[in-house]
Amino acid sequence: MAYGVKRFPPMTIDGMTSLAGINIPGHAGTGWCIFVYNLAPDADESILWQMFGPFGAVTNVKVIRDFNTNKCKGFGFVTMTNYDEAAMAIASLNGYRLGDRVLQVSFKTNKTHKA
Repeated sequence: MAYGVKRFPPMTIDGMTSLAGINIPGHAGTGWCIFVYNLAPDADESILWQMFGPFGAVTNVKVIRDFNTNKCKGFGFVTMTNYDEAAMAIASLNGYRLGDRVLQVSFKTNKTHKA
């Protein structure tokens, strides 16, 4: 280690892992959260399990549904335990054609609200 350089261990603030107070996108404390966009209205959780399972350990999947129709709103989330496996899944599935739709897959980021 160079002289005068301080290294700080990762800290947890409100469930988010951070380095020197900077949040790491996608890390949810229990794993790495992946955002999947452009799902078909009939998409369900089993599709996400099948797509992401081959890349590594998946701990949770969630398709966001319309309250009235119970149809998929076009997006969902997948949580994986290992960063490298999650990154490989994102690299492989971003741009993947599922039916007639091209998926957008990325690490989940925190939403910022404009005043």
